[in-house]
Amino acid sequence: MRISATKSALLAATASLLTLQATGPAVAQDDDPVILQPVNVTTDGSATEDTNFVATTSGAAMKTNRALIETPQSVSVVTRKEFEEHNATSVQQALLYSAGVQAEIRPNDRYDIVPVRGFGGYQNFVQYLDGLRILKGISYAEPTIDLYNIDRVEVVRGPASVLYGQMTPGGMVNLVSKKPTETARGEVFTTIGTDNYIKSGVDLSGPIDEDGIYRYRFVASGRYNETNIDGVDSSRISVLPSLEISPDDATSLVMQFSYTDDPSSNYPGYLPAVGTVLPNGDYPDIPYDFNIGDSSFDKFTRQTTTAGYEFEHAFDDVFTFRQNLRYTHIDTEHRSLYFSGISGTTLSRGVSHLKEHADTLAVDTQLEADFSTGPLDHVGLFGVDYSYINANRLFGKGKAPSIDYLNPDYSQAITDPAYSTDTNQITNQTGVYLQDEISYGGLTVALGGRYDYYDITNDSTVLSTGVTSSTDNQNHAFTGRIGATYLFDSGIAPYASYSTSFEPPSGFGYSATGGTTLDPVEGEQYEAGVKYQPFLDSDSYIMASAYQLTEKNALSSDPTYSGYYVQTDEIQLKGIELESKLALANGWDITLAYTYADPEITKSATAALVGNAPAAVPQNAASAWLHYSFLSGPLEGFGIGAGVRYNGETWGDQENSFKVPAYTLFDAGFDYDFGVKWPTYEGLKLNVTATNIGNTEYVASCTYTTRCFYGTTRSVYATLKYQW
Repeated sequence: MRISATKSALLAATASLLTLQATGPAVAQDDDPVILQPVNVTTDGSATEDTNFVATTSGAAMKTNRALIETPQSVSVVTRKEFEEHNATSVQQALLYSAGVQAEIRPNDRYDIVPVRGFGGYQNFVQYLDGLRILKGISYAEPTIDLYNIDRVEVVRGPASVLYGQMTPGGMVNLVSKKPTETARGEVFTTIGTDNYIKSGVDLSGPIDEDGIYRYRFVASGRYNETNIDGVDSSRISVLPSLEISPDDATSLVMQFSYTDDPSSNYPGYLPAVGTVLPNGDYPDIPYDFNIGDSSFDKFTRQTTTAGYEFEHAFDDVFTFRQNLRYTHIDTEHRSLYFSGISGTTLSRGVSHLKEHADTLAVDTQLEADFSTGPLDHVGLFGVDYSYINANRLFGKGKAPSIDYLNPDYSQAITDPAYSTDTNQITNQTGVYLQDEISYGGLTVALGGRYDYYDITNDSTVLSTGVTSSTDNQNHAFTGRIGATYLFDSGIAPYASYSTSFEPPSGFGYSATGGTTLDPVEGEQYEAGVKYQPFLDSDSYIMASAYQLTEKNALSSDPTYSGYYVQTDEIQLKGIELESKLALANGWDITLAYTYADPEITKSATAALVGNAPAAVPQNAASAWLHYSFLSGPLEGFGIGAGVRYNGETWGDQENSFKVPAYTLFDAGFDYDFGVKWPTYEGLKLNVTATNIGNTEYVASCTYTTRCFYGTTRSVYATLKYQW
């Protein structure tokens, strides 16, 4: 494959970086060893330095600095220390060892697709960054956050609309970006790996003035890699500068800007079940590296710019005001070939081309009140949030020449389809929420309610005729949550909760005069569980939960009127989740997770589907990661880790006509801190990991007989990092 300009620049940067890392500092910058500081978490969930393996607090579930063990909902956090042990290269990979999350349902590096508790499917992109919704355009204008910009990944399982508004009932993933730190620090790194993977980056932070009123952080990285798909490469440049102004202990303003350029990316097209999961007569299966597209024709570019701030001011010991705001502009162009049919080893293909841009605004304003009424302690929260999306899309599609998957011809002439429609969509959503966390001794009760109003207008013009059709979807929704936790002195905390969610539907019902507005898709969950944190101050967190989650008003295609939807579907899922994160004093870091899910379609416009299980949801999934660091002796500074991931069999379609086999994958790695034995090289660290060591070939998921995806092949990465 050709070496792009992006790769050439990265190679040059890497050469100078490796020189710096190899030589190390002539004199140690600090006579004291590096001490891991406790996690500094703000009330919106942000962490300035997440150097512990186990987090104890999260702002995602309650929007206050409530301890995880006191939160009456299933919540877990993957800290930077944990996902760096795995040498994760994306948010999806950071969540491979999390309960209730299907982090490899569609392996790719263009989007982070992470269904939670079986809901969302291929459209469940990572939804939140620093507590604000990551807003998207109509089709492919979906921002993706580079993992190097992130301090922690928070997973809230089950409905959380009470504080955030629209979302799938399964839950949410919130990313917490790197923010300025109170102490000066720096880091440079280079990662090389499978498929000519190369990534380098820098992370600088600290105070600007002597009084520490002004602090900065500058994070930047660049990546290039080929892939296991024939002719497909991927690249990215990401820059994240931020400035914090904190004139006193009561006031803080963090201003943040980001720019991400994706000149190319890997997003494998779907393949048929025949030839992947199911036998194709006497023909061989579709090769694992087969590209249904054409590298000389396919195109995906994306440029994302954001600007925003996080402001907080404490008026006194009772009232604290916060406002978080983010503006995003995103440009994308997408041209690709896609599967449309199979005959023998010949695959029919279609072609689509779209150009899209979107401007979005998200703002969340909160007032928190900490007060007491007699023996009861309260943390009250009142908030108003608003989101705005203005998206435009040019779209066209057509037919493309077929291709033989055993003897692909990538020299065929492909006609780029002309744009046929010009669509403009404007979305406004306003939410008002109120929450009270009431504590009495070890008991904490959380009560919350929210009202949302949304308006989605859609104007689509057929370019050949100039005819414009317009739709306006206006509706509202009420959501809420009630939960209770009791924390015993032993560190055991049983909890129970009830919560609801809503999500605007992405379609219309049929009427004789045109499309009709559909009701919001609703979620309802009952959950109970127990959490355990030994001695309350140990670096360990254990959680078990059981739940019943129901999605109501779910959409299905209208059996009479093509292109329209009916809301007769209902899906119910009963599940159990177990998750443990342990950081033991003898050098062990351990993550254990198990998920049991029993989903069922309980109502449907298609009677034959009632009683079936939704596609792509495994009944059983389990994982374990163990890492041991030698704390003394000749191997001091050396660490070794190993992991196993099991994903049970899943149904390949809603009709339950075939199953996707279960698979088990093994991972391993080692790391070494050079500064332990050689003080001259203090801060220099090496981490080498391998995922899917056995190079197992497997199908990650299918949702229809024509939409299946192969899994990730063996990947080996080596990261050399220097910190000061």
